[in-house]
Amino acid sequence: MEVADLFVLVHAPVLGPASWAFVANELAGSGRRVAVPSLAGFTDAGPPFTPRLVRIALEQVPAGAADRVVLVVHSGAGAFAPHLADGITGRRVIVVFADAAIPPRSGSAEIVTATDSSFLPYLRELAVGGMVPPWPRWWPDDAMAELVPDAQARRLVLDEARSLPLAHFEEVLPPLPASWRACHPGYLRFSQAYAELAREAADRGWPVRDLPGEHLHMLVSPGEVAAAIVSLASE
Repeated sequence: MEVADLFVLVHAPVLGPASWAFVANELAGSGRRVAVPSLAGFTDAGPPFTPRLVRIALEQVPAGAADRVVLVVHSGAGAFAPHLADGITGRRVIVVFADAAIPPRSGSAEIVTATDSSFLPYLRELAVGGMVPPWPRWWPDDAMAELVPDAQARRLVLDEARSLPLAHFEEVLPPLPASWRACHPGYLRFSQAYAELAREAADRGWPVRDLPGEHLHMLVSPGEVAAAIVSLASE
């Protein structure tokens, strides 16, 4: 009997669900079930932020109707993958890290250091009144056009980006849940900035795919990204 999959595409906390919209359309167009949770509002009530982010995301994951959940996390959402997977009960969970942070081998880490330990000082310099500006403003003005050449797709991303509390990036993640050992992770690398994390994933024995591009490659080549996700999930 064919296994029924539910693909859950989780956007980076600094972006919004539109960053996965084109890939979701590709997957749905090929007959697959897809959910794209929005993390909007996860910082509204102050710290701790992680439990609220996980709860908001999981409330938007349909219950039942699938034998297996393919959880796809982009960028900073990778830091939360073990906790998101832990909350999906009763179904096998596969995790695809798409140009994403990966959890430590053991213990816990600050949210930003799960991706790049040198980046937190930069965010502290950017912050004004304890708030970090929207992600597109972290970079030079022409950087977003290079990341997403299509103006309409770029506008979708820009419109959803919001300022976030610096405390979110400084928060220490909860310890890894015991269920993480039973998950089946894989890594999908887009940009050179995530090459080291892809190598770390390979060192851990995870299957790794390279789709050379930029960090928002899922907006540039959604069909290619959707196919790579399906391929990783099938291993």
